Amino acid sequence: MRVSLIALAALVALPASSASLAQIAQPGAISVEGLTPLAGRWSYRAYPGGSEATFANAGGIRLAIRCNRVARSVSIVRSGVPAATPTLSVLTTSLSRTAPARFAASLTLTADFAIMDPLLDALSLSRGKFATFALGAPLTAYPTSGEPSRVIEDCRS
Repeated sequence: MRVSLIALAALVALPASSASLAQIAQPGAISVEGLTPLAGRWSYRAYPGGSEATFANAGGIRLAIRCNRVARSVSIVRSGVPAATPTLSVLTTSLSRTAPARFAASLTLTADFAIMDPLLDALSLSRGKFATFALGAPLTAYPTSGEPSRVIEDCRS
């Protein structure tokens, strides 16, 4: 835990463009236990071919978790990423991983996961919060809720 707090303190102290930031923010190097989740609200909606859970606050939609039944995948879409980066890190209380991602001009970063990926189970079962990180964007924690789990289960059924 002490090493995790030191890594988190170093992460907060460094500028987002620092090369050493990528080294510090490797999954497993930071624990989500000490992070404070953003204030906001989860919502759920179903649509033809899938469903979506979005986390929003006064600043707009911050994170979306989308089911694509045809592709049999779940996408995690992080908004507010200021520049292209090839990966998105997802951190839970039991499992963390960096996944390949694609950047869109709308300043979103999307990572796709197979529907049976263990990271999706870890996200659903994370104790109280989970987080995402992308180079150039802050490490951001979100409160856990039933909506993301519902999207994951929609995709699996």
